[in-house]
Amino acid sequence: MKLSYRDKVILITLLVIFVWVIGVMFFIKPKFEELDDANKEFDAQVVVLNDKKKQIEEDEGLEDRVKEAYKNVTNIANNFYDKMTTDEVSTLVDNLLDDKEVKITNANLSISQYSSATLDFINGTPEEAATDIDKIANQNYQEGEEMAEETSSQDTINGPITVPAYIVSFNYSSSFDGLKKFLENLRSNKQKSLVVTNCSIEDVNEEVITGDVEMVLMMMPRMKDPLKVDKEASANTDSSEKSDDSSKTEDSSSKAA
Repeated sequence: MKLSYRDKVILITLLVIFVWVIGVMFFIKPKFEELDDANKEFDAQVVVLNDKKKQIEEDEGLEDRVKEAYKNVTNIANNFYDKMTTDEVSTLVDNLLDDKEVKITNANLSISQYSSATLDFINGTPEEAATDIDKIANQNYQEGEEMAEETSSQDTINGPITVPAYIVSFNYSSSFDGLKKFLENLRSNKQKSLVVTNCSIEDVNEEVITGDVEMVLMMMPRMKDPLKVDKEASANTDSSEKSDDSSKTEDSSSKAA
């Protein structure tokens, strides 16, 4: 069949349209869809990147802050005795009473079971002695709501806290000076957490006085350095990953053989 010029033009036009449609459906449209997916993925990764940058900014100086916080915690813990058994507590009390300047004879020493005590407030820094003039000169706050809010905030940071404790009680006989020295030693010791809660004297005029003493011995377990713990954990993770990789390599070698 012989086609006219007009028929040839129409046929060629239809072929061009068909090829264009095929190209759009199978080549151009999938590429646009891929581009759209890539743009969405790019936007998502930009959000992740911004979050990471924000986290890096927040973590700037984190190691120094951790060191400072650990130092403060350690300073507080050093005022307490470490965790002790009842035998260790008994030995500690005997040594304090047997001090050459104390020489207190105790009887019926009693130590409670391992229990706990609640501290309303912990002051991690030593208090400086101040005269009335110092207090007036250093008064930076007016009495009222502002001072109450500051005290409330500080109390929230430093207490209350529950710590392990023992209740220690005994009957004693000693000189008055010996008892006084014993009480002074409790205040001057490095650990300040052995506290007298009750002390009775039957007759203060006697040369050898007698009475009862009750004390609470508070303890605070020592915290490990979090930076060292983190490094040890990272080292253990790396070693386990290396051992897993070596195991996979050995398995592959055995299969190949």
